[in-house]
This record gives sequence, C-alpha cells and structure tokens, in this order.
Amino acid sequence: MSAAPRVAVIGAGPAGLTAAYQLQRQGVSVKVFEARPRIGGRTRTDVVDGYRVDTFAQLFGSMYTEFFRMLREVGAGHLAVQAPGRDALWRGGRAHEVVYGSITSMLASGALPMRTKLRMGTSYLPFLTRHAADLQMHALEGAADAGLDAESIAEWGERELGRDFVDLLVYPLLAAYYGVTPEQTGAALYHLLAHHGMNVTVYALRGGAGGFCDALAQSVRQGGGEVRTSAAVQRVEPESGGVRVSGDGWTEEFDAAVVCIPGPAVPEVVGGLTEAARAWFGGVRYQPLVSLALLLDRPAGVRYFGLSFPRGESQVVAAACVEENKAADLVPAGKGLLVVLPAPDAVSRFLDAEPRQVLNAVLPDLARAFPAVESALHRVKLYRWPEGGPVFYPGYLRHLQAFRRGEVEGDGRIAFGGDYLCVPSTEGSVLSGVRAASRLLQRLRSGVA
Repeated sequence: MSAAPRVAVIGAGPAGLTAAYQLQRQGVSVKVFEARPRIGGRTRTDVVDGYRVDTFAQLFGSMYTEFFRMLREVGAGHLAVQAPGRDALWRGGRAHEVVYGSITSMLASGALPMRTKLRMGTSYLPFLTRHAADLQMHALEGAADAGLDAESIAEWGERELGRDFVDLLVYPLLAAYYGVTPEQTGAALYHLLAHHGMNVTVYALRGGAGGFCDALAQSVRQGGGEVRTSAAVQRVEPESGGVRVSGDGWTEEFDAAVVCIPGPAVPEVVGGLTEAARAWFGGVRYQPLVSLALLLDRPAGVRYFGLSFPRGESQVVAAACVEENKAADLVPAGKGLLVVLPAPDAVSRFLDAEPRQVLNAVLPDLARAFPAVESALHRVKLYRWPEGGPVFYPGYLRHLQAFRRGEVEGDGRIAFGGDYLCVPSTEGSVLSGVRAASRLLQRLRSGVA
C-alpha cells in the first residue's frame, strides 16, 4: 500500500462518515461525497426558528456500543445525556405511561389486556432468556442459525402470544422507529430489540442527534480530509489499479472507494458488479420514510417523550415525539416541539404531499392526545426520505450471511456500508462503517485489491 492512498467515500451519513474517520486514522487520504445539501442522512438535526428538530433518529440505547465509542473518540462524548425514558401508549382514549423499552413496565401498565400480560410473563420473557445468546446486535448470524428468522413477527406473535401482542407491542415499536409493519419484519429483529430492551438506558444528544455526524465530519476535516455536500455521485467504476468516481460534469480518480448509499441504489451507481452481487443487492428492500415537525408556541403539556399509537387507534400516526421532554436545549424556553412519525401505510401518500396536507391528515388523531396542539401551532416542516430505510424481512438475516462470507464484495477496491448490512439503526450504520473501513484497509495493505 502506498504511503497515502486516496479513498472516496460515497454518502455522509453515520456509515460513510465513520468509514472516512476510521480510514483517515490509518493514514488514508479521504474525500466524502454527499448528494444532499446537509450531512447526516436520517441522523440529522435541522435548526428552524431556534428549534432544533431531530428529523428522524431520536434516541440512542445503551446497547449502541460502537456509536458511543465513536462519539467518545471524536471528542463528543459530553453530548450524550440520559433521557428520562418515559413513553406512553395511546389506548382506550388515554395515554398509558411506560418506561421506554421495558417489557416489565408494559406488564405493569394498563396498556395491555391481562391475558396478554400473562402470556408475556409466562412465555415470552422465558423465550427471550433461552435465546439470549442468539440475539446479539453485532452478530445477527446467531439468530439466523437458531432459525428465528424464518417467519414474520406477525405470524410468530399471533400464533404464540395472540393478536394483541402484535397490535399493542410489536406494531408500535416497528412502525415508530423503523417505519415498517409486523407483517414486513422478520421475527428475529423484534426478538433482538425486545431482548436488549429488557435492560436499556436511553440517551439523547445535547444540541440534537445530528451532533454525532457533525463531530465526525469535523474530525475528518481537521485531519486533512474533505467532506463535500450537494455532490451527487452518479457512477463508481473500478478500473486497473483504482476507482473512477464521477458526477454531473466531473470525474476523479481514487485508489479505492467505500459506498454508503441505500442498498437498492447500489447496482445503478456501482459498475463491475458480478451477477451474484447484483442478485444479492436485488434482495435488499427499503421502505420510504416521512416525518413532520410541529413547532408550538407552548409546551405539549405531558411528562412523556414518545407517544405510540397501536394499530386500530390511528390509521395515519405511528408516534409523536415530545422533543422538549428529551433534552433541555432542543426547544426554546416556554415552547414545544412535536415530531410526528406517520403510520407505515400512510407514508406513500405523504411523500408528494404539501406539509399542510399531511398536517390536516394527522391533526384529528394528534388532537385526541394533545387537545391544544392546533391553537399552539407556530410552524410546520415536512421531511421526506423517498429512499427510506431497510426492511429486515423474514429470511433477510440468512440473506446477509452471503455478504459476510465475502460473496458480494470479493477482493475488489470497493467496500459497502450502511445499516442494511448490520441492524437498522444508527448503531448498525456505525458498525457497518467500521467494518467496511477494516475490510478495505486489509485489502489495500495485502495488495489483493
């Protein structure tokens, strides 16, 4: 490997910026290309009229070990602040407060029917305990090998624990945090989340979730790297001894590249893929995502942070996040901020809608929980991710095993990153960036690439 190889990183979300930072620490010259005007992807904070809007990613669990390690490494560990952990579930005309991620708290609340509570206590908690070794966030192959991902969590849950388990527990979590339904999602992913949620502390970032990517980008720049925004890459082509990266009217040559874009877009951007690799990426599915920020002239007036709507309680709202209850510096004093996450089945019709149209669709259900929300409304802002986030459908963990065996990347000069390769979260993005940088460095150093 030369003294200072040049590597292009495509995508300035948590995966791309993590990969760039890791490569730079090992003496690599990096240049990051981001198609959007802002870095961060779904882990981004937008500043609007003094309100700091976490546009999608909200909280970070204590099991996010790579995320917090990277946060400390770039000197931003002080940004993490423990969140109160109060959530609520809307059912029967009122909000039932619970502790975030705690199954035992759910069992003690009035949100669940007694029959479901009994089944949870006598069947599901022992099930999670038996499979604890198979439900590791950084080793998803364990869940695949244990046969936990052969069916959807809707099928598994309805058979084993009843429909209320699916509608009141599974749906609210998956719809709010991942924009997917139980029918779309493999059972293993929910089991993994439930297992880690039995004992989790949640954190927010002072100044907003986007502070993580901002700190990474600053470190890359301080180390001599470049982070370019509004720089859409149209093609990444391997060539003899390197990689050619091109956009609208420009082309640059690099020794290698890390591509951290949504999986389904890879075959359109990256040249030289084998037929097996193209087929593999054809098995990666994404779901569009939308969020709506409601800037309020006064606080929402509740104690909890996240209010989830079970299936049947709302056709258009999955959850509402009360940002002033998450961290002290996100909302101006005496004001309020709700970030509304639409129900998965409503997202497609909101993608091309005007903010006021989306607001009119969600207001009736929001007003049941926050009666004064319309009169307190100061401004509305809509955020869209047409590419969305990954769907870990039944059997997807088995699909991932081919990637981990090296059957997709081979020994080439292009490595891939993104949460579709690990687990659908900021932690998965960070872990994928670490792994992509490591694989590429190994190839460059060995001279195989």
